[in-house]
Amino acid sequence: MEKIKLNRKNLSKLKAPVLIPSYTKDDLKTSIVHLGMGHFHRAHQALFLDRLIADGTAHSGVFEINLVPDPYPLSAITAEQDYYYTLLSRGKTGAEDIRIIGSILGYINAAENKKEALRRTASEETVLITITVTEKGYCYNNTAGDIDWKHPFLVHDREHPDDPKSLVAFLTAALWERSKTNKKPLTIVSCDNFPSNGKILKKSLLSFCREVRPELIPWIEDNVAFPCSMVDRITPNTSPETVRYLEEKYGIIDRWAVACEDFIQWVLEDNFKILPDSGIDPRDYAKAGVQLTKDVEPYELMKMRLLNGSHSALSYPAYLMGFTTVDEAMSEPVIQKYIRNFYMEEVTPTLAPVPGIDLTVYKDTLINRFSNKNIADTVLRLCEDGSTKIPNFIINPLVDLIHSGGKHKAVTAALAGWARFLAGTGEDGQAIPIKDGAGQAAIDAAKTARNNPENFLRVIGVHDLKEEEFSKLTGVFKGYLESFYTQGARKTLERVIADR
Repeated sequence: MEKIKLNRKNLSKLKAPVLIPSYTKDDLKTSIVHLGMGHFHRAHQALFLDRLIADGTAHSGVFEINLVPDPYPLSAITAEQDYYYTLLSRGKTGAEDIRIIGSILGYINAAENKKEALRRTASEETVLITITVTEKGYCYNNTAGDIDWKHPFLVHDREHPDDPKSLVAFLTAALWERSKTNKKPLTIVSCDNFPSNGKILKKSLLSFCREVRPELIPWIEDNVAFPCSMVDRITPNTSPETVRYLEEKYGIIDRWAVACEDFIQWVLEDNFKILPDSGIDPRDYAKAGVQLTKDVEPYELMKMRLLNGSHSALSYPAYLMGFTTVDEAMSEPVIQKYIRNFYMEEVTPTLAPVPGIDLTVYKDTLINRFSNKNIADTVLRLCEDGSTKIPNFIINPLVDLIHSGGKHKAVTAALAGWARFLAGTGEDGQAIPIKDGAGQAAIDAAKTARNNPENFLRVIGVHDLKEEEFSKLTGVFKGYLESFYTQGARKTLERVIADR
């Protein structure tokens, strides 16, 4: 088989079943800027845009910007491939869909060229900004209900607003320039996993402006829309095995490929600033399969509490039991039973009715998605950054359950599994590779949680409980944590199931 290096001139050499763009990039505008060019964005928002360009609905591509340094020479790789990449989606049965995505027009890293990154974002041509920087990228303190002014980035940005490091400071600097040079409105869409993401983004931005650019606030209020959104597609980090697979089976040499599951969902609030002849109308995303709604919250809570919460709940016991991939973990009966029959069932009463969704079908679908061996999602990926995930995904529904008198032993056990993981040594005595940049306080508290469980629960953000409620929760948590240490993860999950 001929090996073809992916770039513009070689597109015509690729043969079926590889789907190549039916359009060229020459006539596309650059009306969209995306902040945070990771694997998920390229498997999700960039695909929806690719569909719109292909059917002639959209006439704009997206310019990509990363706000943090790249771990590898991404600028060179993307330029060599003319910003094309392969998207490989895989179903549980083994069916594959392979297509070349052409919706990306350029890339820059703000850490390498901040001036140009700000210019692109502030440009009059930009009418839509989308964001995937993960929850931690917002420097937001859920407990305080405000941005974390003690965060090193914000400490710097408060004194040096023209040299921004944080997301909110970067947007403030770009919007400040835009407000001075033109009055055109725009839409900024957060696509990250936390409740009311658009509202929180606006709140965080205005909080920063009040300290640094108070005169910008009226312009933002009048000219910028911040719709909420819910996004979903399981997208592991691209592995060397995926790169080799594409080359060996399809003859594609692609250093920038993405592999993901075949499921995809985007629910987007119908709240936009629309500009004619801009190359993109956000409402047109509905033509590519995006669901527009006036209220995203029921969908985002469903996804965060059932999918994301279950991911976290299964990941820590699975790691302690020696599983490396999620599908392998889900093939273990005690894990699957714990997640589907206990964890998910406890969480469900905290959800409002979701228009058009049968929650029983949704939960069964999640189990099938988690069991997809063809995407080889790793347990350690799910274990990352628990300190920014767990407050929204697990603690919030736990507190709701306690307030309502609902069952919550399986949810409490999930916190105990996390605490056992954060202690840093597995059941085999080996060091655990913990990756949680914002979680040092939780890690420190976890190491003493067997003797001081109250402190761990306070540190991770369990608040708004009466003294009696907190005391009962602490007792259950302590019992499960002790079981994780003395009986191991498998026996502990069996105990959770038996306790019901």
